[in-house]
Amino acid sequence: MQVAYAIMFFILVGVSETLRHGVFGLNPTETPVIIYGALAICALLMLKSDLITTIHRSGEPLYGSGRLNWSWPRSVLGIFLVPLLWIVPVAYGFALAQLEIHPITSTTVLETLLTQVLLVAVAEGLFFRETVIKAFGREILSVYVISTLALFIFHVPSGLPMAMIAAGSGIYYLTLRLIGTNIWVVAALHGVTLILFGKVLSLGLSQEQFWPYSIYFLIASAALSLLVFMLFAPSSREARYA
Repeated sequence: MQVAYAIMFFILVGVSETLRHGVFGLNPTETPVIIYGALAICALLMLKSDLITTIHRSGEPLYGSGRLNWSWPRSVLGIFLVPLLWIVPVAYGFALAQLEIHPITSTTVLETLLTQVLLVAVAEGLFFRETVIKAFGREILSVYVISTLALFIFHVPSGLPMAMIAAGSGIYYLTLRLIGTNIWVVAALHGVTLILFGKVLSLGLSQEQFWPYSIYFLIASAALSLLVFMLFAPSSREARYA
């Protein structure tokens, strides 16, 4: 399973780079749709019948370990915890005194929900989080390393600062899943965050400010993730009877 994930990931990265360089003549709108569609398909191929367990709990230890299970009460907890991640960029914006709020229409919200939640958040959630948990879940440290590194590499074409920001947020979403939040709820929270900081709030960063911010965001997200995991990860007793 682990080798299969690695092979599939590197094939996916190679195909994505080929598409981004316009080898097949796709336009900028079509390229991300195909890339994220392929990402979702790869996740489905890896998860197979385990996809059902992301919607309906069987009562058995998930992927052979009770600590990898999710529950609806813990999913509610994840909803209350995601605003902690929002504090990271908002605090930076307040520190620079350049946090901007933009009006957004209902049409824009609907269009963004379709692209950011159904396309980006779901595909990334299934492939970079749930599939990694299935493949490497017996070692939590391995799950963090593989998931974060894969997400970083996947976003490198957008620039190293963007890749660092994606990795930082990915660490936190992975933590929400590991403390028991349902992966579909995590994907929804991911999508809402993309809308909030892509359409509503803006830090107005210059090119020179982007690098320091990306470093700050990665470190702050990692520290926040560690705190959340230490406070809310299922205990060994909970995992045993999950």
